[in-house]
Amino acid sequence: MNAVKRGVHRVTMKDVAKEAGVALSTVSHFLNGTAPVAPETRKKILEAIERLNYRPDFTARNLKRQKTNALGLFIPDVTNPFYAELAQGVTDVAQEAGYSVILYATSYKEKLEESFVSLVEQHQVDGVVIAYSFIAERLWGRLASSGVPAVLVDVYPVNDLWPSVVVDNEKGIEEALRYLVSLGHTDIGYLSEPPYVLSLVKRQRAFLNFMKRKGLPLRDEWVLVEKIQKNRVEIGFTLGKKLLKEKKRPTAVVASSDLVAVGALKAFLSSGVRVPEDISIVGFDDILLASYVHPSLTTVRQPKYEMGRTGVEFLLQFLRGKKDCPPLTLIEPVLVERDSCQGRGVREEILL
Repeated sequence: MNAVKRGVHRVTMKDVAKEAGVALSTVSHFLNGTAPVAPETRKKILEAIERLNYRPDFTARNLKRQKTNALGLFIPDVTNPFYAELAQGVTDVAQEAGYSVILYATSYKEKLEESFVSLVEQHQVDGVVIAYSFIAERLWGRLASSGVPAVLVDVYPVNDLWPSVVVDNEKGIEEALRYLVSLGHTDIGYLSEPPYVLSLVKRQRAFLNFMKRKGLPLRDEWVLVEKIQKNRVEIGFTLGKKLLKEKKRPTAVVASSDLVAVGALKAFLSSGVRVPEDISIVGFDDILLASYVHPSLTTVRQPKYEMGRTGVEFLLQFLRGKKDCPPLTLIEPVLVERDSCQGRGVREEILL
C-alpha cells in the first residue's frame, strides 16, 4: 500500500483513492452514495480511510445539498428507560439549535435497520446520532458511504469517521466490585443479558479480570449469561432463579444492567431470599426504576442525559465545520449507593 504521511497535509479523497488502489471517482461515489460500489472495493476504501484517519469535509457537502433542519436518532428499544433519557438529552440540545429530531427505534429487527439506513442515504436528515451498535456490517458501510455526518453514543468506534461517546464500562464494574468487597463480600456472582454489544462484553470482561486479579472465588455457576436476547427483566428473573438452585450461593451479585438486576431482585424475593440480608445486588445504568423498586437498587450510573447532549453537541460541531472532535470520549460512571447492599462483617480492605 502507498503510505501517506499523516500530519504533513490534510488527507484528501485523492489520498484515500491512492491508498486503496482505486479510482478517485470510486471513492467519491462511495462517500457520496451517488453510485453502487462493490463490497470488496468498499472494504478497501474503509480500510484506507481508517489508516489515513481521513475526515470528510461534511460542511462542503452540506452546502451542496438542501438542509432539512432535522437530525436522526437511531436506538434499538424505545421501551428501555436508558434510551429515553439519552434521547431527551439529544432532543433538548437539538431543539435549542433549531433542529427537530426523528426518532427511529428498530426493536432489533434488521428490516427496520434497513429502513433507517435508507432514510439516511436519501439525506432526509442533516446528521445522525447512532445509539445502537447491533447493526450488520454491510449497513455500517452504507451509513459511512452516505456522507451524512454521524456521532456514536453508547457505541464504541467502528471507524475513523465518527466520534464516539461512551461510559467507562470497565471502571464502572470495578467500582461496583470494590464497593462490594469493602462491605466484606468475596463470593460474588455476575448476571448478564447476551453480550451482543461491546459495552456488555467489556463489563463481563472487567468482572472476570477483577475477580482473578484480586484472587476472589470465580465459579462458573455464579457467572450466568443469557444466550438469547429477550426482555431484560425476564432474563434477570430466569438467571436469578437459576442461581438460587446452587447449593452454595454468592453473597452478592453484579448485574449487567438495572433491568436484569430488577428481574433478579424479583426472583430472590419471590423465593424467600432477603435482599440485602441474604444477598446483595448491584445494577448498572441507574434508570428511574432503580430508585423505586424495594429495596431501592444500588447501581452504577451512566449519565445518559449528558451522553446524549455530548453526542449531539459533537454532531452540531461537525455540521458547523469543526472537525477536531475527539474520536473517543469516555464519560465517568458514578456508583449510587441505595438499599440493595449490606455489609458482611469484616471488610476486605487489602483487596481494594
